[in-house]
Amino acid sequence: MNFFNILLPIAAEGIFTYSSDNHALPGTRVAVSFNNRKIVGIVLGETKEPPFKCKEISIILDEIPLFDKQWLEFIRKISEYYLTPLGSTLFGVLSPRVLASSPPKRPCLPKPLSIVDVDLSAEQKAIAERISADMSSFYPHLIHGVTGSGKTEIYMELIKRVAAIGRQTLYLVPEISLTPQLFELLSARLGIAPSVFHSKLPHKARADAFWQFALGETPFIVGARSALFIPSEKLGMIILDEEHEKSYKQEETPSYHLRDMAVLYAKIKKIPIILGSATPQVESYFNAANGKYSFHTLPNRIFGASMPTFNIIDIKKEYTKKIMAEPLLQELTETVSRGEQAIIFLNRKGYSTSLYCKVCGALQYCPNCSVPYTVYRSGRLLCNYCGSSARYSGCSVCGSTETYCAGVGTERVEEYLEERFPNQIVRIDADSVRSAGRLTRLIADFGSKKAQILVGTQFIAKGLHFPDVTFVGILGIDNILSLPDFRASERGYQLITQISGRAGRGKKCGIIHIQTMMPNHPLLNTEIYGGQNAFYDYELPRRAMFKYPPYTKLSRFLFAGGDERVTEEVSERVVYNIKKEFPKVIVLGPAKAPISKMNNLYRYAALIKSNSNKNIAELIKRAAAIFEKEKTAGIIFRADRDPYYFM
Repeated sequence: MNFFNILLPIAAEGIFTYSSDNHALPGTRVAVSFNNRKIVGIVLGETKEPPFKCKEISIILDEIPLFDKQWLEFIRKISEYYLTPLGSTLFGVLSPRVLASSPPKRPCLPKPLSIVDVDLSAEQKAIAERISADMSSFYPHLIHGVTGSGKTEIYMELIKRVAAIGRQTLYLVPEISLTPQLFELLSARLGIAPSVFHSKLPHKARADAFWQFALGETPFIVGARSALFIPSEKLGMIILDEEHEKSYKQEETPSYHLRDMAVLYAKIKKIPIILGSATPQVESYFNAANGKYSFHTLPNRIFGASMPTFNIIDIKKEYTKKIMAEPLLQELTETVSRGEQAIIFLNRKGYSTSLYCKVCGALQYCPNCSVPYTVYRSGRLLCNYCGSSARYSGCSVCGSTETYCAGVGTERVEEYLEERFPNQIVRIDADSVRSAGRLTRLIADFGSKKAQILVGTQFIAKGLHFPDVTFVGILGIDNILSLPDFRASERGYQLITQISGRAGRGKKCGIIHIQTMMPNHPLLNTEIYGGQNAFYDYELPRRAMFKYPPYTKLSRFLFAGGDERVTEEVSERVVYNIKKEFPKVIVLGPAKAPISKMNNLYRYAALIKSNSNKNIAELIKRAAAIFEKEKTAGIIFRADRDPYYFM
């Protein structure tokens, strides 16, 4: 009888010992009985006979290990860095349904590329040559290229070169909104349809894409976060496009950042990784500027296209209840009359952002969270945090049914524009896009000019290419720049640059109108957008002054519970002990989180700054131990390393 340690995708440590008369190699999948249900796990290795009776492995599913030693090492390192049990880590990075799926019963025949040659500029060729000079060792490359500079063409050239040596490329994108156009472009240029892998796909389609890549049937795959964890013995390169995107940070356990984990995986696999962005994250720019990454720049758009011009509209002096300032609406009208296309960006979905009582002035809040309801055109009230919805039946304070809506969402902008430009509007946001197919249709409608105006949120802020878009109007940027977050300026800069980059990508020049109540905000100084380094020259000294990344490491502690007083007391006791035991580490708080109540749990947070990753790890472990000793029933503690969410 043989005994094996099996890793199961469950919210716990997840390593259990099972027996079998047969031999199972590390990395093979096995089906076992766990808590009276069948579950598929991964063999970690053989072990000694334990001093207890073991259940037997039901089925050994693979003859050849699906997960190689490098993949298993990768999962262990994620578990160690984020201090997350190994079973929870596996559960958080790989769908148990996909893990349990069966490979398709078809011959495993690799699909050859049928290349359509692309004329690269001298700059693009030079970058491709430098990156492909050594494809057999680890090195991170950052391509800092302005919007429309041809980063994707470089990626395709590199995919071709990797395929030529019999290896595969993993092409990661932050949003599924990027995949329809990217899918068409890659299919046309590389001669085969790439596998696509993301959470919006039906299970069968996801499983099929998983096996295509894992079995080496396709030379490359395009996917969102979860695609990083598809095993591939032949993986030869990782591309992480739009590397600055905050959606690469997973909030659920393990709360990993995809960029950091992709770099780690490339290091383990000893392969190159390419990070690309028009607005690299400050930490990535810092790493490149200091030689940790190889730095490549593309300062100009391809085909002679010019960068758009900016116009800042101060609505403070002439503030009205109009959704759009007159100069912005006039430019939009002229754009449409010329037969050109426009994008209106607003990072707020719904009809209105808040609902007030006309009698007593009370704002209508979600009963479960300390945030106002978002109002929808249908009359439904929805909380964007806990998902609860309601129909307005009267003021929660005085009972009056007289209300007025304040704040503007994409539904209201769509309605406003539909009155002026009938049948010319396409809206893309989280509410209008419920499936990958729906998104593809909406993008195709706008791309084929069935509509001239695209209204949307961050879904449309990056990666999309519409040559006839010459005008972009940006609404509501003040809300982003005013967030209580040290990255607020960075995110504002990235959003403005990325959404502006949708204009003037063809032969016609682009123009950007930004309406704001804060025209003197440093991020609305158009000189910031005049050079690739201007923002970083502004932002890095501020980060150094206040000891934020890349000059320090961060962790955020969050305490949540149903009793506010008890939650506050527990947070104070834990943080007090941490401050006493780690006097050289900066600990801010605890204090009420900006959203102080969510899902009926009261929330207190503390922020930890340290120059040492080792200190952060020790501090988190100690905090967890103190919490176990000090906690009261019903209180939750969570430590988030390298946090991106501070609300």
